[in-house]
Amino acid sequence: MKIPVFIVLLFLCFSCRTHDPAEDRMVGNAEKAMLSDPRKSFDLAQDLLNNHSLTHKNKVRSLFVLANTSNVMGKPLDVIKYGNLTVENATEESDMIMKIKALTLIGNTYQSIQLNEKLRTNLDQAEQLLSSPAVPDSMNVIRGNIFYLKAMNYFSNMDGNIALSYFDKAIHQYLISKEPVARINLKFAYINKGWALIDQKRFDVARQNFALAKADPGTDSNNYPPLFMERLETTCALAEAKMCAVQNDPERSNTILFGILNDQKNIQVRKEFENDIYKLLADNFLKKNEVAKYDYYQNLYLSRASQYNQVAADLVNKLIRQEGEEYALKKKKLTVNIFY
Repeated sequence: MKIPVFIVLLFLCFSCRTHDPAEDRMVGNAEKAMLSDPRKSFDLAQDLLNNHSLTHKNKVRSLFVLANTSNVMGKPLDVIKYGNLTVENATEESDMIMKIKALTLIGNTYQSIQLNEKLRTNLDQAEQLLSSPAVPDSMNVIRGNIFYLKAMNYFSNMDGNIALSYFDKAIHQYLISKEPVARINLKFAYINKGWALIDQKRFDVARQNFALAKADPGTDSNNYPPLFMERLETTCALAEAKMCAVQNDPERSNTILFGILNDQKNIQVRKEFENDIYKLLADNFLKKNEVAKYDYYQNLYLSRASQYNQVAADLVNKLIRQEGEEYALKKKKLTVNIFY
């Protein structure tokens, strides 16, 4: 069963001032809209880069907005494109924090498409920069993101004990962070730690982590877009269904799973998890010796898995072409600069 992998790599209220208050204000407006209206935020940043002569710092900030909002909108190729541009332009010592954020964001995208070697390269760079004296100790949410991604990498490679140690490190950093966005990162760290604990049959501790992951409708729903909260809600329900299944209660598990499938509110999020749901339903019906239903959901799972694998392969091929084109363009620019 695929592990739910999700993390909100957003960094709001980044304090950076130049000698142009009007320009700062426009970039700040793009940053503030990253969570509430990512499409608007992306368009604002793109307009600033295309139609304004930005200071160095505001150019880097705007590029990161493009990368970050691409992540929220589910456009991995754009995340890597604009993330790399952020890293390339973050050349001054004062850009160090933004460079670390961009490297972590790119690493998150590589994690989502299982390019583990590229993930490790970006995380190692980010972690090395994080130890620089130019980076304040207060960057807890960034440290948490790096630890989280390392945990997911170890988990996907079936090294549960090391994964759990990194989940704990990430959770600690999110808990002491003062950035509001750390709260939702924390919830997904609890969820994925819970999945790792299920693999070790530590069910009571897993349930404790799933309980900590649940959203507080009184506060969380007011701070994040509905899509994030719906994803959190669906992931928690799926985790509960998995717990019931592994503890030999397939009936209760199926009730939860069909509840997710029939939920008309979370259609977009439901589609993200449909294949996991079909696989768990198939396993549950096999336990109940309902062979016809097992065959039905197993075939659905296999069909969707094949489609998913093809989409993932196409994405990796597009990424290879994109990186090849970017390398050729850089080489051409370098040749021109040397000539002149």
